[in-house]
Amino acid sequence: MKQPSYSDETLPTSAFLIDGSLGTWRMVELGADGYPSSLKYFDSSPAINGPLNSTIDCVFQARVSQVDTASDIAFLDLGGGKTGALNLRRAGQLVKGRPNGIADCVTEGQKLIVQALADPSALEIKAIPVTPRPRLAGRYCVIEMAGSRLNFSKDLSPSIIGSLKDKLSPLADHFALIVRSGAADVSPEIIINEATYLSSLLLSYDPKSPSGFLFALSAAHQALIALDTSDTPVIAADGTTRDALASAARDHYPQLLPRIVSYTGKSPLFEAGGAEEAIAEALSDQIHLPSGGWISFHETPAMTVVDVNMGTALQGRPAAHAKRIVNLEAVLAVAHHLKFQDIGGLIIVDFINMNAKGSVAELMHLLDEAFLGDLAQVQHTGMSNFGLVEIARKRRGVSLHQRMMVQTAPYMRIRSVCDNLLRRANHIGKSADIGTIIIEAPERVIRMLMEHPDKPLIESRTSRKLECVTSAKMDVYIKC
Repeated sequence: MKQPSYSDETLPTSAFLIDGSLGTWRMVELGADGYPSSLKYFDSSPAINGPLNSTIDCVFQARVSQVDTASDIAFLDLGGGKTGALNLRRAGQLVKGRPNGIADCVTEGQKLIVQALADPSALEIKAIPVTPRPRLAGRYCVIEMAGSRLNFSKDLSPSIIGSLKDKLSPLADHFALIVRSGAADVSPEIIINEATYLSSLLLSYDPKSPSGFLFALSAAHQALIALDTSDTPVIAADGTTRDALASAARDHYPQLLPRIVSYTGKSPLFEAGGAEEAIAEALSDQIHLPSGGWISFHETPAMTVVDVNMGTALQGRPAAHAKRIVNLEAVLAVAHHLKFQDIGGLIIVDFINMNAKGSVAELMHLLDEAFLGDLAQVQHTGMSNFGLVEIARKRRGVSLHQRMMVQTAPYMRIRSVCDNLLRRANHIGKSADIGTIIIEAPERVIRMLMEHPDKPLIESRTSRKLECVTSAKMDVYIKC
């Protein structure tokens, strides 16, 4: 039987597009309207102590390198130059009873197996938050180093529980094993196979091994876990991606094999599916709305600020109507991009002030509806008198912008640089040293200095000649 495939002309409106040809794997879900609705990245399992693009869910052999009793935080050597941070609440899971401080939980030199919970923000340099209770979540079950127990979802029938209990009980002697409700849709063999594989990863831990990376699920495996339970096709960008997905599916989820299909189009898959365009829009300074308004995202270490702007929406519309339309469109755009860009933490949206009766209530109602499809935990406040709405969205990793972009350090305007150099020249020129004032600076600064109206004034005040010299560095001095 010939394997089905899609070209750029025959892409379905609903599909998962996966590109694992190079580097980090990417997966985009196309919604019913054919527009990319979600974007996920999956980092391949790295070599031990090798570089990691993302540490989320990676398991490490760690050594406690410092116990900070003042802050109740333990710092761990994760190998490869990486540092983990274990707070008192999580460290307390290692001991019985309630500890008085971090020193009651761990000691310097102690070895642990830990799992990274999140990546530090790309805007900060921080230790990686870790837990001493690694938790591996599959499609149908969860394995956690948290005692010995076997739990089943309340949605599973007694017959399904009976078919799994005897086979899974031995695994529960070592770990906490939770079987999810999705187990009702597949055969018991698939559940048992997944639980056995996940538990084998944790059982492979050797306390004598040096600090460093132990394991993480492969990118293909992570992508399969992230798929929904529908029959939506999974379109692989190339043969390499398809082979990796098919291999992982045969080993762990054979029922997913029929969904994995090839792509034979001339254009790159993410370009044909509109994913590249959606990513470019998300990373742009302004995200335009249908009415002519636009929104912009500004990420800081503490929060993300979203600015809602009128743009050209006022043209041909009454002001009150234009404000309402732009704000409602902004609600939908913000909800979409928080999910698509995976922006978490505190988000403050600066809406346009509205005076029309009932307009704020309408906006808040739409905001509630817009977040219904978000799998991350989302909470928000009402609108303040200044038009601000605070949103808290659970953060797990770096956002799209932090993953893709580099924030440059602020630098002075050329005119300000010129003014500062001339001030220094004016001060140095009053010294008792004999000679010419020399200003060294890059070419574009020198060009402005030569035309600066205060350059002749410096020469007049100091009774010296002022020369400008092109250089990679900036300096002011007197040359005899």
